[in-house]
Amino acid sequence: MKRKEITINGDNFNDADGFRNEINRVLTIGEGSTWMTWYNLDAFNDFLHGGFGVHEYGEPIKLIWENANKSKNVLGHKAATSYYENILKRCHPKNRTKLNELLENAKQEKGDTLFDIIIHIIKEHEDIELLLR
Repeated sequence: MKRKEITINGDNFNDADGFRNEINRVLTIGEGSTWMTWYNLDAFNDFLHGGFGVHEYGEPIKLIWENANKSKNVLGHKAATSYYENILKRCHPKNRTKLNELLENAKQEKGDTLFDIIIHIIKEHEDIELLLR
């Protein structure tokens, strides 16, 4: 079975918000769609299952990430720091300790970058073939 190909272009964004916009552009059903793929990484993970945009639930897809090395730099520890700072503003109090630990690691450029986390989430989906270019 040929997989539907979806291409993310790392040249189309320079920060995490731009990445979200790129994901919305390639995974939702065209201009004017009211679906938004993620405001947090849990929502992004849910969206990758399909059924909300250009692919059906469980439909095998090939996700091609052009200019992935640029994205790796853009979505580095600084982006992870900003992400954790935003999540801490609205997370459940019992999650604060773990998030503060992740935030401190990101500030010290330790642990996973935002790019690493996104790649891990994508790779958890057996129906998604990821190709980094």
